[in-house]
Amino acid sequence: MSQRVGIFGGTFDPPHRGHLQVARAACDHLGLDRLLWVPAGTAPHKESEHVTDARHRIAMTECMVAEDERFELETYEVLKDATSLTVETLQYLHEQQPTWQLVLIMGEDQWEAFTSWVRPNTIRDLAEIAVYRRSGAAGAIKSRRVPDHWLPGSLQPEASTTIRDRISKGTTKEQDVLDAVADYIESQGLYQ
Repeated sequence: MSQRVGIFGGTFDPPHRGHLQVARAACDHLGLDRLLWVPAGTAPHKESEHVTDARHRIAMTECMVAEDERFELETYEVLKDATSLTVETLQYLHEQQPTWQLVLIMGEDQWEAFTSWVRPNTIRDLAEIAVYRRSGAAGAIKSRRVPDHWLPGSLQPEASTTIRDRISKGTTKEQDVLDAVADYIESQGLYQ
Protein backbone atom coordinates (compact mmCIF):
# COMPACT_ATOMS: atom_id res chain seq x y z
CA MET A 1 0.00 0.00 0.00
CA SER A 2 1.36 3.38 -1.03
CA GLN A 3 2.11 6.02 1.59
CA ARG A 4 2.95 9.71 1.26
CA VAL A 5 6.22 10.21 3.10
CA GLY A 6 7.84 13.56 3.81
CA ILE A 7 11.62 13.88 3.80
CA PHE A 8 12.76 16.65 6.14
CA GLY A 9 16.51 16.98 6.15
CA GLY A 10 18.86 19.36 7.84
CA THR A 11 21.88 19.64 10.04
CA PHE A 12 19.58 19.91 13.09
CA ASP A 13 22.32 21.55 15.14
CA PRO A 14 20.22 21.92 17.24
CA PRO A 15 16.73 20.98 16.08
CA HIS A 16 14.33 23.64 17.33
CA ARG A 17 10.69 24.63 17.61
CA GLY A 18 10.78 26.19 14.14
CA HIS A 19 11.70 22.79 12.72
CA LEU A 20 8.80 21.25 14.63
CA GLN A 21 6.42 23.87 13.22
CA VAL A 22 7.56 23.08 9.66
CA ALA A 23 7.29 19.31 10.21
CA ARG A 24 3.76 19.51 11.56
CA ALA A 25 2.63 21.94 8.85
CA ALA A 26 4.03 19.61 6.20
CA CYS A 27 2.22 16.59 7.64
CA ASP A 28 -1.07 18.46 7.91
CA HIS A 29 -0.97 20.43 4.66
CA LEU A 30 0.44 17.67 2.44
CA GLY A 31 -1.55 14.77 3.92
CA LEU A 32 1.60 12.85 4.84
CA ASP A 33 1.33 9.42 6.43
CA ARG A 34 4.77 9.87 7.97
CA LEU A 35 7.63 12.34 7.99
CA LEU A 36 11.26 11.26 8.12
CA TRP A 37 13.65 13.57 9.98
CA VAL A 38 16.98 13.13 8.18
CA PRO A 39 19.97 14.63 10.02
CA ALA A 40 22.69 15.45 7.49
CA GLY A 41 26.11 13.89 7.61
CA THR A 42 28.48 16.26 5.87
CA ALA A 43 26.41 18.73 3.89
CA PRO A 44 28.15 19.98 0.71
CA HIS A 45 27.37 23.62 1.57
CA LYS A 46 28.58 23.29 5.18
CA GLU A 47 31.88 21.43 4.75
CA SER A 48 33.87 24.39 6.08
CA GLU A 49 31.66 24.88 9.15
CA HIS A 50 31.96 23.12 12.49
CA VAL A 51 29.03 20.74 12.95
CA THR A 52 28.21 19.07 16.26
CA ASP A 53 29.03 15.37 16.45
CA ALA A 54 26.45 13.13 14.78
CA ARG A 55 25.57 11.21 17.96
CA HIS A 56 24.45 14.43 19.64
CA ARG A 57 22.43 15.59 16.63
CA ILE A 58 20.76 12.17 16.42
CA ALA A 59 19.89 12.26 20.14
CA MET A 60 18.42 15.77 19.86
CA THR A 61 16.46 14.83 16.74
CA GLU A 62 15.05 11.80 18.57
CA CYS A 63 13.53 14.30 21.03
CA MET A 64 11.74 15.94 18.10
CA VAL A 65 10.55 12.63 16.66
CA ALA A 66 8.92 11.79 19.99
CA GLU A 67 6.60 14.80 19.58
CA ASP A 68 4.33 13.29 16.90
CA GLU A 69 3.41 9.72 15.99
CA ARG A 70 3.84 10.58 12.29
CA PHE A 71 7.53 11.39 12.80
CA GLU A 72 10.41 8.94 12.34
CA LEU A 73 14.19 9.26 12.45
CA GLU A 74 16.17 8.27 9.33
CA THR A 75 19.93 8.03 9.95
CA TYR A 76 21.07 7.06 6.44
CA GLU A 77 22.91 10.34 5.77
CA VAL A 78 24.46 10.90 9.18
CA LEU A 79 25.84 7.35 9.44
CA LYS A 80 27.40 7.11 5.99
CA ASP A 81 31.02 8.15 5.66
CA ALA A 82 30.59 10.55 2.75
CA THR A 83 29.10 13.89 1.81
CA SER A 84 25.32 13.91 2.13
CA LEU A 85 23.59 14.26 -1.22
CA THR A 86 19.82 14.54 -1.33
CA VAL A 87 19.64 12.63 -4.61
CA GLU A 88 21.41 9.63 -3.04
CA THR A 89 19.15 9.70 0.01
CA LEU A 90 16.05 9.73 -2.18
CA GLN A 91 17.41 6.90 -4.33
CA TYR A 92 18.18 4.88 -1.19
CA LEU A 93 14.67 5.43 0.19
CA HIS A 94 13.10 4.59 -3.17
CA GLU A 95 15.07 1.32 -3.29
CA GLN A 96 14.04 0.45 0.28
CA GLN A 97 10.38 1.43 -0.14
CA PRO A 98 9.45 1.60 -3.85
CA THR A 99 5.75 2.18 -3.14
CA TRP A 100 6.33 5.32 -1.09
CA GLN A 101 5.40 8.67 -2.66
CA LEU A 102 8.23 10.90 -1.45
CA VAL A 103 7.81 14.61 -0.73
CA LEU A 104 11.01 16.58 -0.16
CA ILE A 105 10.55 19.53 2.21
CA MET A 106 12.87 22.53 1.93
CA GLY A 107 13.07 26.20 2.78
CA GLU A 108 12.75 28.91 0.17
CA ASP A 109 16.48 29.67 0.43
CA GLN A 110 17.21 26.07 -0.55
CA TRP A 111 14.66 26.28 -3.37
CA GLU A 112 16.43 29.35 -4.74
CA ALA A 113 19.69 27.36 -4.88
CA PHE A 114 18.06 24.11 -6.02
CA THR A 115 19.38 24.18 -9.61
CA SER A 116 22.94 24.10 -8.19
CA TRP A 117 22.26 20.87 -6.29
CA VAL A 118 23.64 17.57 -7.57
CA ARG A 119 21.20 16.12 -10.16
CA PRO A 120 18.16 18.33 -9.43
CA ASN A 121 16.14 16.78 -12.27
CA THR A 122 16.59 13.32 -10.78
CA ILE A 123 15.49 14.69 -7.40
CA ARG A 124 12.31 16.03 -9.04
CA ASP A 125 11.73 12.61 -10.67
CA LEU A 126 12.04 10.88 -7.29
CA ALA A 127 10.03 13.27 -5.11
CA GLU A 128 7.51 16.05 -5.07
CA ILE A 129 8.96 19.26 -3.66
CA ALA A 130 7.29 21.29 -0.91
CA VAL A 131 8.74 24.68 0.02
CA TYR A 132 8.20 26.73 3.17
CA ARG A 133 8.76 30.45 3.36
CA ARG A 134 11.23 31.64 5.96
CA SER A 135 10.15 34.72 7.84
CA GLY A 136 12.79 37.38 7.56
CA ALA A 137 14.18 35.89 4.36
CA ALA A 138 15.58 38.53 2.05
CA GLY A 139 12.99 39.37 -0.55
CA ALA A 140 10.55 37.21 -2.42
CA ILE A 141 11.39 34.16 -4.47
CA LYS A 142 13.10 35.37 -7.64
CA SER A 143 12.90 32.12 -9.53
CA ARG A 144 10.25 31.48 -12.12
CA ARG A 145 10.39 27.78 -11.20
CA VAL A 146 7.43 26.63 -9.16
CA PRO A 147 7.65 23.84 -6.59
CA ASP A 148 4.96 21.18 -6.41
CA HIS A 149 3.66 22.65 -3.14
CA TRP A 150 3.99 25.80 -1.04
CA LEU A 151 3.47 25.27 2.66
CA PRO A 152 1.15 27.90 4.12
CA GLY A 153 2.38 30.84 6.14
CA SER A 154 5.86 31.91 7.09
CA LEU A 155 7.66 29.24 9.06
CA GLN A 156 10.91 28.63 10.97
CA PRO A 157 11.53 32.13 12.32
CA GLU A 158 14.93 31.32 13.88
CA ALA A 159 18.07 29.82 12.43
CA SER A 160 19.99 27.18 14.37
CA THR A 161 23.05 29.46 14.19
CA THR A 162 21.19 32.16 16.15
CA ILE A 163 20.00 29.63 18.72
CA ARG A 164 23.53 28.19 19.18
CA ASP A 165 24.80 31.71 19.74
CA ARG A 166 22.14 32.41 22.38
CA ILE A 167 22.88 29.12 24.15
CA SER A 168 26.60 29.94 24.25
CA LYS A 169 25.78 33.32 25.84
CA GLY A 170 23.26 31.83 28.26
CA THR A 171 20.40 33.84 26.77
CA THR A 172 18.44 31.08 25.08
CA LYS A 173 14.69 31.54 25.05
CA GLU A 174 12.16 28.95 26.13
CA GLN A 175 10.54 29.11 22.70
CA ASP A 176 13.84 28.19 20.97
CA VAL A 177 14.05 24.47 21.71
CA LEU A 178 11.93 21.79 23.34
CA ASP A 179 12.59 21.14 27.03
CA ALA A 180 13.95 17.68 26.20
CA VAL A 181 16.42 19.19 23.71
CA ALA A 182 17.42 21.92 26.19
CA ASP A 183 18.02 19.27 28.87
CA TYR A 184 20.16 17.23 26.49
CA ILE A 185 22.19 20.29 25.46
CA GLU A 186 22.81 21.16 29.10
CA SER A 187 23.68 17.60 30.15
CA GLN A 188 26.22 17.29 27.33
CA GLY A 189 27.64 20.81 27.62
CA LEU A 190 26.92 21.57 23.97
CA TYR A 191 27.40 25.01 22.38
CA GLN A 192 29.35 26.38 25.36
